[in-house]
Amino acid sequence: QSSSSSCSSSFSVHVFFWTPFRHLSFHPIQTDSGLLSYRNGPVHPHPLARVPRINFANKQARPFSAPWASGSKSRPPTAMASLLEIFVGSCSSSAPPVDWEAEAYPEYADYAVLPLLLAFFPALRLLLNQFLFEVLARRLIFGKGYDKLVETDERRKKINKFKESAWKFVYYLSAELFSLSVTYNESWFTNTRYFWVGPGEQLWPDQKMKLKLKAVYMYAAGFYVYSIFDLLFWETRRKDFGVMMSHHVATVVLIVVSYICRLSRPGSVILPLHDASDIFLEIGKMAKYSSCEWLAVVAFLLFVASWILLRLIVFPFWILRSTSYEIAMIVDNENRKIYRTSYYYLFNTLLFSLLVFHIYWWVLIYRMLVKQIQSRGHVGEDVRSDSEGENNHED
Repeated sequence: QSSSSSCSSSFSVHVFFWTPFRHLSFHPIQTDSGLLSYRNGPVHPHPLARVPRINFANKQARPFSAPWASGSKSRPPTAMASLLEIFVGSCSSSAPPVDWEAEAYPEYADYAVLPLLLAFFPALRLLLNQFLFEVLARRLIFGKGYDKLVETDERRKKINKFKESAWKFVYYLSAELFSLSVTYNESWFTNTRYFWVGPGEQLWPDQKMKLKLKAVYMYAAGFYVYSIFDLLFWETRRKDFGVMMSHHVATVVLIVVSYICRLSRPGSVILPLHDASDIFLEIGKMAKYSSCEWLAVVAFLLFVASWILLRLIVFPFWILRSTSYEIAMIVDNENRKIYRTSYYYLFNTLLFSLLVFHIYWWVLIYRMLVKQIQSRGHVGEDVRSDSEGENNHED
């Protein structure tokens, strides 16, 4: 990579962040012995590592298009570059492996991978529908001899709904496992204080992202952007279409803003926290379509328990508390100028809007729970009936 002479050289580069940080100038510090934070504390022993120093006095900071020093000969890894490395590595045994632990600041160029994911998700769904979900739905819903049944509109609608739930189950399970594998061993997974501090004495927003965390973000961003088109053109239209569309749009904006503004640490915990309950929901719906009542009851109870615990307790009292209160207690007076920006408030407002969605959906879940108790354990139809008025179809 870079020569030893470039390691000892110093750089000065002006940086911008889309808007909230456009007046900041960053002065990376390099030493032969390693990395020093802007408080002169040792952070990493890597000789090429750099930490920005924030100069709030400079109001003429020149915007930039990349968060690395202009004199550097090596570029931090981007999501697209890593994807190309993986492809090249699969074709050549001599290619070096991708370093998923490599750290770099988020870049706009990382989103260049989104068009590939927008093509990947519908293609994968078509393949799964054709070769797995269709056969599985017919087998589980109609039992043996399903191939001899005459297909009616009602049977086709039930098959389509089963395939929708199967697809969502595959995504939520894969996203949950992917997110947990990346964040489980990170310090901020169990201590929200480390959303804003570390490693060493670094403070937000001067925190880099590991490449594997970037991959988690791109995976989620690609799915939710695809889900907007999916909701418009593919899925069964239901009465809560407006709420679901608002949720998907808010989620996409949250992912983009948190990524660019270096709020990926709380975001990386929010993603698996939300996906967990959706796994149980889709299992319960598939079980209901398949007339497997005991599994539907168990999955629904697990769904209710996870919703209350994760979305109505952990999310507001741990995550929102940290993004609204803890950040002000940890970030010092000088750096508070950063979080008092329109983009920080946009991020936090969208988090509270998610909480509003959680409460709205909890009202619907509560109605279903009451119906289940009144019917002595029988899981009734989803209160979200189809918009065409097919209230007799179980959702």
